[in-house]
Order: sequence, then structure tokens, then C-alpha cells
Amino acid sequence: MNKGLLALNIVLLIGVAILFFLFFNMKNDTTSVKPIRTGPDTASQWQHTPVAYFDMDSIEANFVLWKQVQAEVVKREAGINDTINQMKMGFQNYYQKLQSQSANLSPRQKDSLGNELAQMDAQIKNTTTELNQKYQTYFMSRQQEIVSKIKSYCKEFNKDKKYSYIIAREPGLFYYTDTAYNVTSDLLKGLNAFYGKKK
Repeated sequence: MNKGLLALNIVLLIGVAILFFLFFNMKNDTTSVKPIRTGPDTASQWQHTPVAYFDMDSIEANFVLWKQVQAEVVKREAGINDTINQMKMGFQNYYQKLQSQSANLSPRQKDSLGNELAQMDAQIKNTTTELNQKYQTYFMSRQQEIVSKIKSYCKEFNKDKKYSYIIAREPGLFYYTDTAYNVTSDLLKGLNAFYGKKK
């Protein structure tokens, strides 16, 4: 087995040496190709790839539509929490009432009430799961709606094809950004004006 591995290593070493030789002795006949930008989604003239960015935190804090959606989401979450808490409180009150009457109940009644309590508890858990799933679906759809509005407005914002990319900067994602390419304030003004007049 060792002889087989040794032979395999020798063959691989010879193969690498041949590839190395061919790579460095090959004549470079290729010409450099400069990309030509055409089409509606590219910058019109460029020496380098023009990239702009905006701070997502600032958009979340100052975009009026985003704040309205956040308020709706918080209100819906509070409503769900109130519903769940009322159900749990009703269960607790009923349980305490049964506890106080347990001395006067027969074993058969205790079993029946125990089953009833188990069903109530299961119903509370099922309702909680269902409400949380509906909330998550609602939250994600509203968030996607806002993100799609921002993306859509970025096309409007870049109608002069000044930028090839407009990137959302989030904390921890980029280690350095040149503030000359920060379009947050202009984008934010435009978003609020564009979606403010559509109402």
C-alpha cells in the first residue's frame, strides 16, 4: 500500500511540474478586453465602477413609510401579546377556582376537569403558535414591501445612470466606506418625497 501511495505521489508531482512548466513558458497572445457597457442598468460613462451606498440604519430611523410600518407591526404584536395574556390569565383564574373547589370534587370529576384543563392549555399553545406564525408572515411581507419600495426608488434615484451599484450599508458588513459615495441623505429625502406624494 505504501508503494502505491509513493507511486501516486510521484505521478502527481510530475504532473504538477509539467503544468508549471507549460504555464510559465506559454506565450501570452491574449489581448486585454475592455468591457463595453450597454443597456439600461449601467452607468453611462466610467473610469471605475461607480458605487454609492446608503446607511440602512438611517433609512429605518427616518423613512416615514418605514416608521409607519414599524408602528403597525408593534401595534399588531401588542395585540397578539394581549390576546395570549388574556387567554393565559383566564386559564389561571379557572385553574385557581378549581383548586379551591378540589376538596368537594369526586375523583371522576377531578379527572374530567384535568382533561378540560389539558385541552384549554393545548388550545392556548396552538393559538399562540398560530398567532405568532401569522405575525411573522405579516412582518416579513411588510418588510419585503418596504425593501421593494426602496429598490424601486433606487432605480428612479439612479435614472441618470450615475452609479452602477447602490448598496445598503449595514453595521459590520463594510469595514471602510468613503463618505463621498454616501447618498443616504439624498436617497432619504427622495424616498420621503416620492412615497409621501403617492398617498
